[in-house]
Amino acid sequence: MIKPDLVDFGGDLVIDGNRIIENEIGASIITVAKNYQAGSLFKAYCGTSFSAPRVANIATQLFSKYPKASSNLIRALITNAAGLPIEIPGLFKIKTKTKAKNKAKNKENTKLDTNKILQVYGYGHTNFVQAAYSTDNDVVLLVDNEIIEVGNFKIYEIPSLPPEFLDTKGNKKISVTLAFDPPTRHTRGDSYLGIAMEFQLFKNIDIEAITRAFQKATDENKDNPNEDIAELTMEELKKKYGSSVVVDLQPGVNLRKKGPLQKGQIEFTSKTWKYNQKSMYLVVSCNRKWAREGEIDTQRYALVISVSHSNAKVDLYNKIRLQTQTRINERSRVR
Repeated sequence: MIKPDLVDFGGDLVIDGNRIIENEIGASIITVAKNYQAGSLFKAYCGTSFSAPRVANIATQLFSKYPKASSNLIRALITNAAGLPIEIPGLFKIKTKTKAKNKAKNKENTKLDTNKILQVYGYGHTNFVQAAYSTDNDVVLLVDNEIIEVGNFKIYEIPSLPPEFLDTKGNKKISVTLAFDPPTRHTRGDSYLGIAMEFQLFKNIDIEAITRAFQKATDENKDNPNEDIAELTMEELKKKYGSSVVVDLQPGVNLRKKGPLQKGQIEFTSKTWKYNQKSMYLVVSCNRKWAREGEIDTQRYALVISVSHSNAKVDLYNKIRLQTQTRINERSRVR
């Protein structure tokens, strides 16, 4: 399971030779002093317990801005805006080699160790501005207070991306965040969630083919509500239409579906990303774990989907917003 969900700054210890300096003002969090009446009003502190209230403060600001939002939506917005901080130590990097025809010219590169990163940083460090607003080059689509029947699936259409999204040089990113509130146990692993949810993103395929495949899997497994119909269907579609129809969101579905807060994203710079300039489709599915049938038969959730480009001149917001107003189900909207 991906834990923690998020991180935030809590100050740093300073090492001077063999001496550890705590609460150094240049490396700590400035806050109100405990005994301010007897001395200074402010004091420098550091500690991991600062992280939770800093993230909670962002949640409070979002609730103030969107008072009708569910807790699931606030969690999804916060997580959607999260990214890895630049201050990641070198121990999280692994060495890789770029092969060349001449072995003597092989280049040695470094990249982040994803598994280690997820165990320490989770989905990363968030910020209020990105969680609260869309921009011209960073558009957010969302749905809130959605209800799905256990053992069923829903399909969401994502408008076609404008040509300049791929044609313009820069970093492109598509991310999906799902937040739901199932019954849970104190244990972890496979018995943690009473209801499990997951999502897959598809491109270069029409909605009819997706619907037929998922409906077939659902019908064939009516007597086995614990069967992961999404995984079975995804493999069938890849086999029939090619692996490019599934958008390879990271972290992978088998890891992210273990928790009630899930984020998957793809980030690339290439213009050659296989895309037919048509709508993409997000399939959200729900399976029963240990929750009893008859007691819990539906699950509520919120979804946040974002498309962004590093070039501020790429106008994604207005073009996607126009398509959303004219083509997408009215429950889906651009924030």
